[in-house]
Amino acid sequence: MILVSLKRLRVGRLLLLAGTMSACAESRSLTLGASMELHLDGMAAVDGAAVGHFEVWVHSEDGAAISVGQLTDLPDTRGPESVFAFDLPLAAPTSISVTLEPPGDQDSGPSPYVLMAGPFDNDGATLSVDGQVTEGPPFEPEPGSHSLFTTSNNVRLGYPSFEESGIWMFTMRPRANKHGTREVRLTVLQPSWVYEGWIVRNYGTPEAVWISFGKYRPDFFGLLTSRDDTGSGPFSGDEDYLNAGVEDVPGDEFTTDEVAEQLGFQLPGDLELPLLLNAMDESTGRAVWTHVITVEPAFEEDEPLYANQPFLIRPYRNAIGAGGPEQPRLIEHFEDQVPRAVVRRAQ
Repeated sequence: MILVSLKRLRVGRLLLLAGTMSACAESRSLTLGASMELHLDGMAAVDGAAVGHFEVWVHSEDGAAISVGQLTDLPDTRGPESVFAFDLPLAAPTSISVTLEPPGDQDSGPSPYVLMAGPFDNDGATLSVDGQVTEGPPFEPEPGSHSLFTTSNNVRLGYPSFEESGIWMFTMRPRANKHGTREVRLTVLQPSWVYEGWIVRNYGTPEAVWISFGKYRPDFFGLLTSRDDTGSGPFSGDEDYLNAGVEDVPGDEFTTDEVAEQLGFQLPGDLELPLLLNAMDESTGRAVWTHVITVEPAFEEDEPLYANQPFLIRPYRNAIGAGGPEQPRLIEHFEDQVPRAVVRRAQ
């Protein structure tokens, strides 16, 4: 159902993109056939079978979109700037965009999964995720804090019990958040994109293990006031993990595999439960676990749990670190983990 609704949004969004940028068309000196270069930063290759491919589109004043090619020569991981060369397919273009085309996409137009876009001026363009991945504003620079907490075992074992084995997107100390509420606040996304939360063991190393705790969307005000799509998680011990528990914010608990084994779920990395998310590596003094928030294409919402990998938009993370579960963990914003690009005339 979500793909159908997104397809309906496609024409309207592209016409809006072209229309809002058409006012500058008369001043452009870019001509048909001009040699251009798209300089990309923060991009990396994706799994074509699971995620699809990136494609570059040039837009005209009347809303037409012309493909100038796929981004096929991207690095495996984020690294040096990559460059994509192309010739302008029309005179006086209004804008340029990069889309993610899902696996099996057969139509000739751009998908609704617009990664970044920007208007042309006389010399080129600057592309941004603002207004394409987000509804308009940039990513929230101060989202707030999360907590370590478990609810699934408190009736049986009492409180506290393995509180450091669960992560939830709220703080027990609302004043720890600049916006003054207990929930985390994030920028609202376009319907074609969704947030996903992760706990990552040994983040930034070849041995990193990424474990999703669910996909979610903020409310109208940007607050996380609803559960994610995994509820309390299959490793919480809740038989009805999608609906059990009392927390109305995103999060999961990692205390037992009794229910998960019955359902056929296996924790990535062959890790032993319960997970101690506030563990520290004694040899390095670094936190073992890092919390990361990514932005994912919405078509992944139908994927089986633990079947996917993190997408390349990763605007937030924090080392969970030592300390009691009641201690607020401040989520940090990393602008360099969001793709961006500029178009210049070829030299």
